[in-house]
Amino acid sequence: RLSDMGATLVANQIVGNLRARLYSEHYKRRYPEYRHQAITKPIFIVGLPRSGTTALHKLLSADPANQGLEYWLGQTPMPRPPQSEWQDYPEFIQCADTLAMVGQLAPEMMAIHEMAANEADECRLLLMQSFANVSFQAGATVPEYEAWLYKADFAPVYRRYRENLQLVGLDNSARWVMKDPSHLWAPQTLLETFPDACIVQLHRHPRELLPSVASLVYNASKMYEPDVEKSVVGRRELWQWARVLNNLAQLRRARPALPVYDLAMADLQRDPLAAVRGIYQHFDIPLEERSRSAMQDWVAKRAAGAKPAHRCTLAEFGLSET
Repeated sequence: RLSDMGATLVANQIVGNLRARLYSEHYKRRYPEYRHQAITKPIFIVGLPRSGTTALHKLLSADPANQGLEYWLGQTPMPRPPQSEWQDYPEFIQCADTLAMVGQLAPEMMAIHEMAANEADECRLLLMQSFANVSFQAGATVPEYEAWLYKADFAPVYRRYRENLQLVGLDNSARWVMKDPSHLWAPQTLLETFPDACIVQLHRHPRELLPSVASLVYNASKMYEPDVEKSVVGRRELWQWARVLNNLAQLRRARPALPVYDLAMADLQRDPLAAVRGIYQHFDIPLEERSRSAMQDWVAKRAAGAKPAHRCTLAEFGLSET
């Protein structure tokens, strides 16, 4: 059901992910020492979309003791250059230009979920190199792909993902802080790949969360399929996220000692620094004064640039509270 522009966007997406694979393979050959780069006690933020995961991710990434995956390096993986030199890289400039174009094509989507070339973003940017990620479903209605993704073998997907993190973080000992709701497709594989992972699960009531998720996906989808129906998107998002959330719930029931910290979105919003202290204490991570100060500065800047809350309803997407 793609429009002409939608077909072009999907083609560009496919080529873009193949290009990312080429970048990755080129730089892995150029810097073979990446294989020895340690990733110790990485923090993974999981939970449903629109549950505060992005805010927490950017907050923790503001800690100078941590590192996140910047958008431009997710699209063109290479050892992270000094930040002062990023503007000299054509890859960085192209990424910024592309995101600016997305902002023009889908301003509603960017208002709901901001993206910037120089800021930490989601793991999907690396996972999409393996063509196994829910992001593809927001671009084209392909039920066969959706069905395949639930049964896919994620072991090679996460091997490549880990190698990319080792490459980007080469010679950087900072703790990785990663975030993506799509980790809910294969939480066990994630833990097999990162046995000492520290998992933070965000929580928000479904009746508040689902219309926001559906709105985000709808505004992304209509760039590709202009006739997409809100009710179809709403039902699909409800069914999809209920299913994958159960993956983590079942794993937690089977392994009660899993290293998971539960955090309500409301608590994160009420006192962001208290939420960080709770996470760090739970995983025995020291909270240095420089870290606390940097994150406090981020909170202050975010409050100063706060935008009106995104408003949408369940009924708008064919759903009820029941």
